Amino acid sequence: MSSLQKSIMKNKLPPRMPRTSGTSKLAPFSGGRKRNYAPVSWKCYFDKSVDLETEGGIFRVYLSPEPDHPQRPRIITLHGGGYSGLSWALFTEEITSMIHCQVVSMDVRGHGETQAKDSDDLSIDTLIKDVEQVIHKLYGDDELPPLILLGHSMGGAIAVRASHLASLEPYIHGVAVIDVVEGTAMDALASMQSFLRGRPTHFKSIEHAIEWCVRSGQVRNVDSARVSMPSQIVNCTTNQLAINEVDTYVSDAGNDETPTPCARADVIVEEGEGEGDGDGFEKPAPVSTGGTMRYRWRVDLSKTEQHWSGWFSGLSNSFLSTRAPRLLLLASVDGLDRELTVGQMQGKFQMQVLTRCGHAVHEDSPGEVSRVLAAFLLRHRLTEPTDDGEQMHLVSAPGC
Repeated sequence: MSSLQKSIMKNKLPPRMPRTSGTSKLAPFSGGRKRNYAPVSWKCYFDKSVDLETEGGIFRVYLSPEPDHPQRPRIITLHGGGYSGLSWALFTEEITSMIHCQVVSMDVRGHGETQAKDSDDLSIDTLIKDVEQVIHKLYGDDELPPLILLGHSMGGAIAVRASHLASLEPYIHGVAVIDVVEGTAMDALASMQSFLRGRPTHFKSIEHAIEWCVRSGQVRNVDSARVSMPSQIVNCTTNQLAINEVDTYVSDAGNDETPTPCARADVIVEEGEGEGDGDGFEKPAPVSTGGTMRYRWRVDLSKTEQHWSGWFSGLSNSFLSTRAPRLLLLASVDGLDRELTVGQMQGKFQMQVLTRCGHAVHEDSPGEVSRVLAAFLLRHRLTEPTDDGEQMHLVSAPGC
């Protein structure tokens, strides 16, 4: 495998655990903490949440305030595997300040606060059907408002496929996908399990989880991680999502703990003191849920492997055949496969590369993603800028 192929695959996989060495430079997360990793409530970014019951279960949806006109676009955001609707929190704040719209961010089946009847069924057909039913439950079965489908990774695959549904297609005025391309995604699947095994299985506190999220590179924006990470972990004792504890959370940052050198999965090199190239995994040591490790992942991504190829197979052709205007945002200029490269050269879709981001582009750079999407919608006359948006001259924002 060439170095270029390795680089592309690395960008599509979960973050690697930092290398540990068992020296005095290793300390529990609480040692050497220099940032504020306390969780932040989703209520700071969304107007409200609703739980919508469909034949598939009860789906959690977060909404920004209603737009000033019923024909303003609704941006339906679909998160990637393992994330939640709250990964769009900072994006929601940014985009609604730039253009007149409403953001509708749902927790996909098996994720976040959604309680599906069969959480293990993450097949692409089931996920598409869920989106269809949630939208109709939210707006009714008659006339729908203009819809923009925006998805990240797995959510991008759902968005593209959902845009072809007969009940939604007439109302879909734009499709935007973030950092998901069929060719590179399919190539990366072979190494996905080994990357997942490199993650810690448990965390001792919510702050501990947020700090790992940021310092491992899963999300590079600490402000986004503080609101999104609590929706990805569950309290092992109560079996409730950690977001239910945020409003009453007491920070553990002031605890005086003696740094203890060790090489467990809940240990990380202190900031500014890393050694090695950071490319190695260490398999997480077994952690007892009855001990100090109080939180576990909401989703066991390793158990979803049977659905991975179904998410991405045929995605490029489906994207290119979508009738609505299309936008592709990538974290790397090397991320295109052959089919999309040809399509891009033929001008079949708009593409933007945001190179200072990891895989979670919308969390790492919510302002940049919002500016690109706002300019895209304004260019196609799908909405109008707010007063703040007019000052940004969004119509002339760069694109290709």
